[in-house]
Amino acid sequence: MCRRITQYGCCLVLLAMAGCTGMFASRGLPADPLFANRKPNETKAVNGPPVAPPFSEPAPPVNSYAGAR
Repeated sequence: MCRRITQYGCCLVLLAMAGCTGMFASRGLPADPLFANRKPNETKAVNGPPVAPPFSEPAPPVNSYAGAR
């Protein structure tokens, strides 16, 4: 009985530690390889006249099976 409890305890400890990178201290966020050597792009917004967004009327759906009959 005691041996079975010990085995379950060891399995539980191993499963709990499976995803740990450090037992007592975290290493922080990993370095981002894509932006490690680049500075962020800091610009000011350009003020200009308002621009109307493009708009088109929605077209009715086409039934491709209507002509096959």
